[in-house]
Amino acid sequence: MSVSLYRKYRPQDFQSVCGQKAAVKIILNSISKSKVGHAYLFSGSRGCGKTSVARIFAKALNCLDPQNFEPCGKCKNCLEITAAKSLDVVEIDGASNNGVDEIRELKTRVALAPFSSRYKVYIIDEVHMLSTAAFNALLKTLEEPPEYVIFILATTEPHKVPVTIRSRCQHIPFHSISPEDIFKRLKEVCNLENVNADNDALWEIARQADGALRDALSLLEQVIAAGDVNLKNVEDMLGAGSRPEFERYITQLRSTDISNAYTGIKKMLDAGATPSRIFEELFAVSRDLWLSARFPDMINALGMTEQECDFLREEIKAWPIPKIRKLLKSIIKSLSLAKSGMRQDILAGLRA
Repeated sequence: MSVSLYRKYRPQDFQSVCGQKAAVKIILNSISKSKVGHAYLFSGSRGCGKTSVARIFAKALNCLDPQNFEPCGKCKNCLEITAAKSLDVVEIDGASNNGVDEIRELKTRVALAPFSSRYKVYIIDEVHMLSTAAFNALLKTLEEPPEYVIFILATTEPHKVPVTIRSRCQHIPFHSISPEDIFKRLKEVCNLENVNADNDALWEIARQADGALRDALSLLEQVIAAGDVNLKNVEDMLGAGSRPEFERYITQLRSTDISNAYTGIKKMLDAGATPSRIFEELFAVSRDLWLSARFPDMINALGMTEQECDFLREEIKAWPIPKIRKLLKSIIKSLSLAKSGMRQDILAGLRA
C-alpha cells in the first residue's frame, strides 16, 4: 500500500515547515533560550501544520543529537517519535476521547517519569471537542504538571477552549498557508515524485486548498491518479469551475450577447460544480477585478500567475468601478440564494 502524499511529505524538522515562520520562530527561540513552557495552545485552520509542528517540537526537545536546536531525525528518540512508537510522546484525539474518564486516566499517567526521553509530551488534537467535565479534570494538571511533562493542545476553534485553559497555555496562532507557498511546495513534491505538472494546474490546486497544504496534497494525489497534472484534469476532479473559466465568464458578461455567459454557468453546474462554489469563485475573480481597477498598483500583490495579472490589466479597461460594484452585489445576492437551496436551473438563469 502506498503512503499518501501528505503523510509522505510531512515536515520532519522546523526548516521544512511551510508558511508558518512566525510560529516556528517562537518555538525555536523558546528552545534556544531554555524557556520552554509547560503548556502550549496551537490554533489555526485545518491542514496548516499544527500537529506536524507539535511532533517536530517533541522531537527537538527529546533529540539525543540536536543540530542548531533542530531534531537530527536519526537518533533513537527521533525515529521512534516519527514512527509514532515513542512511549514518551502521546497523541490523543480530543474528538473521540473527549470524556472525563479519558482525562482522568491521562492524569494518572502524567505522574510517571519518562521511559527513555527528557520530556513526556502530550499532544491533544481537536482539544475544543473535550467535554466541560473533561476540561475541568484537565485544569489542575495543566496548571502544575511535573517538570518533565509538556502539553501541546491543538485546535481549529480556539474560542471554544475555556478561558481557564487558554490562560494556562502559551497561545501560538498558526496562519492559513498562502497560495504562493502551497504552489512552491506542490512544485517540490512533483519534482520529488518525478511528475510533470503544468503551473496553471498547480496554481488552481493551491487556490482551491483554501490555505490547507494537506488538502492541496490530497487533491494533487487524486489528479496524479487520474492522469496528467494539467488544468483539465484538475477541473474534472473539482467538478469544473477553474479560474480561466470564470475569467471567460467575466468577459462574456460585458458582451452584447450574454447567451454564452448563461451557457458557461450551465456547463459548470452540469459538470458537478456546486452553485455555492461557483458564486464564491466568481466573487473572488470579481473582487480581484475591483481591487485592480481601484488600486492598479496592487495587481502584482494579489498572488496570481502572470497570465491572470495580464487578464486583469486588460479587463479593467472595459469595467467602470461602479459597474464592478454592482456585479459584486449581484454575486453576493446569488450566493445567498444558492445557500438557501434555490434550484440550480433558476440560479443559472438569474446570472444570465
